[in-house]
Amino acid sequence: MRLLLMPLFVLASAAALAQVPGEPPARNPEFVALDRNRDGFISKLEAQADPEIAKRFGVFDSDSDGRLSEAEYIAAREDNDKRAVRDTLLTARVKAALLAERGIPSMSISVETYEGRVLLAGFVNTPDIVSRAGRVTATVTGVRTVHNNITVK
Repeated sequence: MRLLLMPLFVLASAAALAQVPGEPPARNPEFVALDRNRDGFISKLEAQADPEIAKRFGVFDSDSDGRLSEAEYIAAREDNDKRAVRDTLLTARVKAALLAERGIPSMSISVETYEGRVLLAGFVNTPDIVSRAGRVTATVTGVRTVHNNITVK
């Protein structure tokens, strides 16, 4: 059965990649959804519907024309996806460092990361634990800043 499925998959993939002459190339559905006026570009106003794109619109607008082409939009999405993966990995490293540290109730501390900025939150028993958790977090490679919102209960 496995041998039969593989050729079908290969054929389906080839058909999906084939371009029909005279038809416009397939468009990114997310780009099309943001391009409300259907001019083939995303303006700053249209970008507001996607906070991640809007936040760094100027960075993604590589030709500085005040709008994003589909290629610029795709590059922006790829950049954002890479950032999300980096932040997820950094969160995991911070959680591991807190877990490895004796005396820190790591299960009581939440860790959120965005662009290397780490937010710690939760409740612990003593102020010493709050400062230790912050110091441990700051030593993790990749952490740019630590916002320590851990509260003593």
